[in-house]
Amino acid sequence: MSAIAIELVRPAGARFEGLALATATLFVVGVLALYVRAHGSEGFTEPLYEWQVSSFETLTGADQAIYNALYTVKDEIPAIYDDINAFNVPGEKFHWPNLEHFQEWLLPPFYKDTSWEQNGSLAWTLFEPLAEGEMQGSTMYLGTDGTLTGQGSFLLIIGHVHAGFTNNNAIVIWWNEKNHVEMPQSGFRDGLILQGWKEAVPYSGAQEVRRIFGEDAPAAFPTLPDGIGTEPAVPESEGEDVESVIESALEN
Repeated sequence: MSAIAIELVRPAGARFEGLALATATLFVVGVLALYVRAHGSEGFTEPLYEWQVSSFETLTGADQAIYNALYTVKDEIPAIYDDINAFNVPGEKFHWPNLEHFQEWLLPPFYKDTSWEQNGSLAWTLFEPLAEGEMQGSTMYLGTDGTLTGQGSFLLIIGHVHAGFTNNNAIVIWWNEKNHVEMPQSGFRDGLILQGWKEAVPYSGAQEVRRIFGEDAPAAFPTLPDGIGTEPAVPESEGEDVESVIESALEN
C-alpha cells in the first residue's frame, strides 16, 4: 500500500490578513476607550440627609440581610393586621400582630429559623399604642441585642390612622449602629435622630438606571418604561415623619 502525502498550503496573504485583523481590533478598542472616557457615566451617589443611611452602601452582612427582609415584608404586616382583626366583635379593640403571630406566619426576620440564627438572633419586641376604640399611632417593632460582632439594631415603625372609611399606613425602617438600644417612647423623627437612629433608605431601580446611564437617562433612552429613572430614590411615604402623617390625616 502506497503512503499518502499531505501538503499544507498556506494562503499567500496570511501574514497580511493577520496584521490587518490585529490593527482593526486595536482600532475598535481604542475608539471604545475614547467613547467611554468622553461619555461614560461617572460614579453616581444619591444624596442623603445626615439622619439617613444607604441600605446598599452603609449596611453590610447581617444588617443588610435583616433590612432586606424588613423591606420585603413591611407591607405584609398591615395585611396580617387586617386578618387578625377581621372578626372582632363590636367594642373589641384592634391590635397589631405580635411576635407569636409572626411565628405562625413564618415571617422573616422575626421568624426564629436558621436564617434568624445566622443573622444574629435579634431579640424583637413590640410597642403598640392603644387608642380609644381602634388602633392608631406609631406601632414599633424593635430588634436589638444581636449576637454578631458589630451588629446594629433595627426599628420598624408603622404609623397607622383611620381617616373616615380608609386606613393609612406610613412605614419607615430605622437603623442604629448600637448593638443594644431601648424601645423609643414615640415615633417622632426628631426624637429618634437624637437617640442615634438613622432612616435606612432603599436602593431603588431608578438609582441603578442613573448610575449606569447618567442623570439624563430618561432623555437619552426614551424607550425606557414610564417612571424608570425618574422616580425619587426614597418613596414619599418613607421620607416623611410618621407622627406628622398621622396628625395630618386626623386633622382632615
